[in-house]
Amino acid sequence: MALDEFSLTGKVAIITGAGRGIGRGIALKFAEAGADIVCVARTASEIESAAERARALGRRALAIPADVADGEQVQAFVDRTMKELGRIDVLVNNAGGATSFGALMRTSEKAFLATLRLNLLAPFLCSKAVAKVMLEQKSGSIINISSGDSLIPCTGLAPYGAAKAGLNSLTKTMAWELAPYVRVNVILPGAIWTEGSGPFLGTVKDEILAGTPMKRFGKPEDIAMAALFLASSASEWVTGKLFQIDGGIEFVHVDPSDLMKQHRTQGGK
Repeated sequence: MALDEFSLTGKVAIITGAGRGIGRGIALKFAEAGADIVCVARTASEIESAAERARALGRRALAIPADVADGEQVQAFVDRTMKELGRIDVLVNNAGGATSFGALMRTSEKAFLATLRLNLLAPFLCSKAVAKVMLEQKSGSIINISSGDSLIPCTGLAPYGAAKAGLNSLTKTMAWELAPYVRVNVILPGAIWTEGSGPFLGTVKDEILAGTPMKRFGKPEDIAMAALFLASSASEWVTGKLFQIDGGIEFVHVDPSDLMKQHRTQGGK
């Protein structure tokens, strides 16, 4: 049956940044589809909550606190996954985010490198460690979570846009180097309303919705369903591709000063 192709029964999936937002949505959707899951993030309480939800569905679930941009910690959670669950079929490199806000000329070297570390170095480290397992298994799917900001002028978020553009390129290269056994694709979400992004999106709500044909913000579930397709055998002939899941959004100009003001209001630096 066609729907059987979307089942993840018997598969093991690692999701980084799984404690909230898009990562949590993907982790729980995968559990609903039958996967055993490994939730990775820095905040132990958040990933344990996601793991508990998965266990309630009858799945095996690990919650492993880790810095995904630290190679030793990455190898440790890969080793633990193999020891306790026996295989790795799917990796979702979701952990990421904008670590600073402001115009390019006010962005420090330290801020730029911090954003690259989280959004580009971390997926590289996680993918390299997991790909070793997948190549031995002769099967696997790596799903990178990029951003629509990787394709447009990213005023106020130059390091973030640059890092995500690099992730798009890394995806295509990995797809070639790891084929035919490991598939690698990337999802580019549009404006997704989560507990973390909501306060910032709210400051430019009218501009974003005016440029979005579907006239609403995205939900984590919108991205989770695309990830489910890419994780499952339904996409077994798909690799090296960029999937824009964004409600059809076109270019939206955001004044960097608006982001800066809101970031400071929320306690940022």
